Amino acid sequence: MKFSPRVQMIAALAVSTVLVSSTAVVVGTNYVTTQQSAQSALFDTVASGNEKVTAVTQRAADLELAITNAQNILKDSSGKVLDEASRQALEKSITQAQQTLKLQKAQLVKLKASVSSLKTPAPLDVLWPYGQQLRAQEVQDSDTTSVDALVKAVMALGGGIQNVQAAQAAWQAEQDRIAAEQAAAEAAAAAQAAAAARRAAQAQTLEQTGGSTTPTAPAPPVTAAAAAPVTQGFSAEAYVTALAPNSYVVWDNGMCARQFGANVYLCGFATVNLNGSNTDRVPITLDSSLTERYSNSVGVSVLVHEAAHARQWWKYGPSIMTAYNALVPGQTGSMPVEWMADCATIVKLGYSTGAYTRNCTAEQLAEAATLW
Repeated sequence: MKFSPRVQMIAALAVSTVLVSSTAVVVGTNYVTTQQSAQSALFDTVASGNEKVTAVTQRAADLELAITNAQNILKDSSGKVLDEASRQALEKSITQAQQTLKLQKAQLVKLKASVSSLKTPAPLDVLWPYGQQLRAQEVQDSDTTSVDALVKAVMALGGGIQNVQAAQAAWQAEQDRIAAEQAAAEAAAAAQAAAAARRAAQAQTLEQTGGSTTPTAPAPPVTAAAAAPVTQGFSAEAYVTALAPNSYVVWDNGMCARQFGANVYLCGFATVNLNGSNTDRVPITLDSSLTERYSNSVGVSVLVHEAAHARQWWKYGPSIMTAYNALVPGQTGSMPVEWMADCATIVKLGYSTGAYTRNCTAEQLAEAATLW
């Protein structure tokens, strides 16, 4: 079909119009798609940026704590390791960790600012959609924070702390070994000194100035039945030792008659060195000519009374002569000590030698009870 020139021109315009319209549609679609993609990239960057900020903040806090702990361990271990190598390594790790922390905190400040800036639209974002993508990409490219660097620094400090603690344990084991050897040597020396002291005490006449308790001489029993044997096979030595492990018995034949005359029923006394120590063993002197009498009720009261003196020495040592002054008014010198020994006998047996007292106050009995 042929057209006139005018018709052909109109047709050309129509085609041109369609083409222009079609092109406009395509261009519009690309713009919208690009804008949506840019916004999506922006949102993703903000979200990932916030996650990164949180992660770096948490790991930085971990590193700060690790540095503090490492510094404390380094301080506490000073002079307490056999080899300084582990402490030197930890000190180096601390310095490196501090540098890492300082760098990552500085980068974290920049990342926070960059992420925050993405949340505020720029004037060109609407007119030029690629601007959003570029801003998001710039944030991603400029981020130099490193969670891995912080974690590695924490782990390095942890390893260093473990090494120093192991070195401390080795040092402490060595100190314990040295202390044990020293204690063993001191114990051996003390044992030798104690043995020498016992030998010297046994060789003494027991007439040393001061330190001897007034000999205890209870009144004889009214009848033999009143002083019936306590038990068959009774051992004065074993009985006294059981009551006062810091004492030992010394037998002296005829000692009671020499002290009190021929008619004395029984006696005994304890001796301490007032210039010595409460760890010294106390000799308790008994009369070997009256051995059987120590096994009856009267004799047992003498044994308990003298054992009480050994316990008094164990508790008070050289202050034994003044320890009971306030508890026994009106008595001085060794008499308060004797009085309280009878009170201790009453606590143990329910009765005493009667040589010093048969009645004690509640306060005296309470104090005497502390000896046993």
